[in-house]
Amino acid sequence: MSPARLRASQSDRERVLRVLRDAAADGRLDLAEFEERSGRAQEARTLGELPGLTADLLPADQQPIRLDPRPALALFGTLSRRGRWVAVPGEHVAALAGRVDVDMREALLLRNHHRMTVTAVLGRVEIDVPEGVEVRLRGWSFLGLRTTTARPSSLPHPPVVEIDGFSLLGSVRVRAPKRRRFLGWRRRPRRRGIGS
Repeated sequence: MSPARLRASQSDRERVLRVLRDAAADGRLDLAEFEERSGRAQEARTLGELPGLTADLLPADQQPIRLDPRPALALFGTLSRRGRWVAVPGEHVAALAGRVDVDMREALLLRNHHRMTVTAVLGRVEIDVPEGVEVRLRGWSFLGLRTTTARPSSLPHPPVVEIDGFSLLGSVRVRAPKRRRFLGWRRRPRRRGIGS
């Protein structure tokens, strides 16, 4: 199924409405435009109905909903993919003497098993995954680095992100949220003085 035909959630509609409110507040939209676009956002049933409402208000990399299936390629520069975007299976990420930041914490996975081909040549790729995702880091590295801080998931059937590809004088790093330790209050024993 095309990502544009996926059903939109209330939080997807809220993201678009937030951008429209900001645009109306600073004068980029007049009241009539704001009411017309916000009405369409609230009535939207699929993700494909939402990006056109904010396309002329923000740059492509800051859009509240991103359905762009193109590879994430940084050539002598920096590229970031964050926020709410549709992660298409089999996508390619490449940093060629550049840097790519991929934040998957709010991404919509089309399948429970998501495969990516990640290449770093004299470059760097940083991927953030949400907690509970199982990361399988495959591929090879020559004078480079491929690491992950993700731990095995405790869920019975966790979503899987499988990363293949290679690193040549570059690095691929997958980061998961750090687990917080609960530190209870420790009561110090009272010191008794000479007179007590």
